[in-house]
Amino acid sequence: MKSYPLVHFPCDAHRLRRSAAAWSVVALVLALTGCSDQSSGTSGSGSTSGSSSGSGSGGSQASSASSGSNGSSGSSGSSGSSGSSGTSSASTSGSSGSAMDAGVSDSSIADVPPGDGDAGAPTLVLPVERNGLDVLEFGPLKFTVNPMVGARIVSLTLDGDELLTDPTANPLFYGSTLWTSPASDWVGGNGVQPPPALDLNPYTTTVSADGVITAISGSFTTMNGKQFTLTKVFTPDLAHQGIVIDYTITNTGNQAFQISHWEVTRVFPNGTAFFPSGNNLKTDFLAQPMNFQQAAGYTWYDNSTHVANNGESKGGTASMGGFVAQLAPHADGDILFIKAFKPLTAAQTPPAPDNYTIEFYCNNPHTYEEIEEYSAYNSVAPGATYTQTVHWYLRRMAAGMEDAGVVGNAALIAAVKAVVGP
Repeated sequence: MKSYPLVHFPCDAHRLRRSAAAWSVVALVLALTGCSDQSSGTSGSGSTSGSSSGSGSGGSQASSASSGSNGSSGSSGSSGSSGSSGTSSASTSGSSGSAMDAGVSDSSIADVPPGDGDAGAPTLVLPVERNGLDVLEFGPLKFTVNPMVGARIVSLTLDGDELLTDPTANPLFYGSTLWTSPASDWVGGNGVQPPPALDLNPYTTTVSADGVITAISGSFTTMNGKQFTLTKVFTPDLAHQGIVIDYTITNTGNQAFQISHWEVTRVFPNGTAFFPSGNNLKTDFLAQPMNFQQAAGYTWYDNSTHVANNGESKGGTASMGGFVAQLAPHADGDILFIKAFKPLTAAQTPPAPDNYTIEFYCNNPHTYEEIEEYSAYNSVAPGATYTQTVHWYLRRMAAGMEDAGVVGNAALIAAVKAVVGP
């Protein structure tokens, strides 16, 4: 079995730890409730948490638009393509009330605690605001946002096992964030770093009584004149043991523009990702081609095939399947990370040749991997909003799945379908 980094966080009185015997496998009702690309509803108001001035842009890195690049060539996202419009109203963002069901448990899922609907659902640990961070903690899941650094997701753990990288992997590109596409809107003299107001500066943040975190950026203007703010709403989905994330772009200017959401999530290297196969698979954006495989109707990427100190790598595809999953092996049970979102049609994909529905990036010298997905390339009118909703899940799998072979593994596919539906 390959070697993977394992980060343990100290146990506290609120964290639900796994017992020696796994929870009994239960049947959960599957009722997929679409993850909307145009969300509705508003998050509840609550007490404010600090938002004032903070970090600046930080050190730039010489590169073109490959996300998270450490000094290489390649570009990520040219403009000039059409795409379906369909912006929402001019109201401000809010968390969508819907959530994707956990579905039926698979026999290879070792540690999914019971709880569909209200019965047996875990309880949110309070307070959410802790030492300058906003933390959604329930059951074995702990999700942490730093409002002072671009409302970035800085930690996601299951039973204390960390999925996301921290600044030791890269001092600038770590955790999970939201950029916008095409990158040509903001790539310039600062390399691949987005405007600080989007990615680094403090967000104004509130937490509602039921634990919904709402973070709002300052207004800023891209190099080509697009003016907008970004709102991030993080909602605990206790019934299905996941996190619902609403990313809302609000046009604060007087001109309409086209744009896509671009979620960039940085995980430890050497995991295996898969997603429904699509068209236009590209493996060679950068110096080192990526090694994708096709099996059982899915495209698979084993990041352990990346050769350290042999250049960066980036690849992508126009997958229309609506999810991307990553298996991170651990000694006490492999961790399955699932990001689910609204599937796109061919007409909605971001502009070619560089922006695809799903992309992966690996840095040099191989300290982290990025899992990226895009929303539809839509037009946003002045005063209007455009929201992309993404659902995050972590599931504990049976240990040793890799020994049976990950690529095309039927149990792994079934485990994802149990969460996102067929």
